Amino acid sequence: MGFDSVWVGDHLYLPREFYEKTGGDPERPNKLDAWTVLSAIAAQTRRIRLGARVSPLPFYDPGRIAKVVATVDIISGGRVNFGVGAGWFRDEAISFGLWWGRHEERISRMLEALEIILRLWTEDGRVTYNGRYYRVVGAPFWPKPLQKPYPPIWFGGSSEKILEITAKYGYGLLPLSDIPVERFKTLALRASERAGCLGRRVILAPSLTYPHALGEKPSEWISKIGEYAEAGADKIIVDLSTSNTPPNKVVRFLKDFSEAVFPRFRCVE
Repeated sequence: MGFDSVWVGDHLYLPREFYEKTGGDPERPNKLDAWTVLSAIAAQTRRIRLGARVSPLPFYDPGRIAKVVATVDIISGGRVNFGVGAGWFRDEAISFGLWWGRHEERISRMLEALEIILRLWTEDGRVTYNGRYYRVVGAPFWPKPLQKPYPPIWFGGSSEKILEITAKYGYGLLPLSDIPVERFKTLALRASERAGCLGRRVILAPSLTYPHALGEKPSEWISKIGEYAEAGADKIIVDLSTSNTPPNKVVRFLKDFSEAVFPRFRCVE
């Protein structure tokens, strides 16, 4: 159909209201593993890029997530987008005995984990790292990801700290779904200023939920996407995760959307 990328949420489970909204059972909060799903999609596709939106690095061992993402990059022929974040759902962490801390601590842990991951992906020798949260000693890492120097890093969120980190390390930014267009415009200006000071440019990909934010009609889709493009969006992610839309209707929507919208807008790489 011409879509540029597909993203899967990376959670062990989600808040109760998610299942109530989507027709699921809050007492049996089902959720498939994101990177296993992306690996399956990789084996059945050839061109579309694949990513998690986003993997909470404080919930992972850095070496393990580095190996998982590199493996999917190899299976896909080099099509992975590595979306990362600091985690936001406290109950998810506490339920499974995962580390949880204040936002600033989670950001610091995310950065430390990312530093280890990037070293594992890029250094030829064994990696040793002694940090505040993580320690690796003479860690070998082969094979490396296919994409060089490594898969594009996308950060999730819109806080000042996330903007600062994205401007320095990121390929792209993934704001929360349905961010109001005026707020997104301000975010885009802030991101541009921060990245510009470092001689860089960051790709901005806001998400709009279907049908709540996008609407049901082609005229609504075109109008809404035009607003965000004018405000600074490089890409738009169509978020299908928050409505109880039957699969057959989703497929029809995607076909209609691609036919109506894609001739009007071009993806920016």
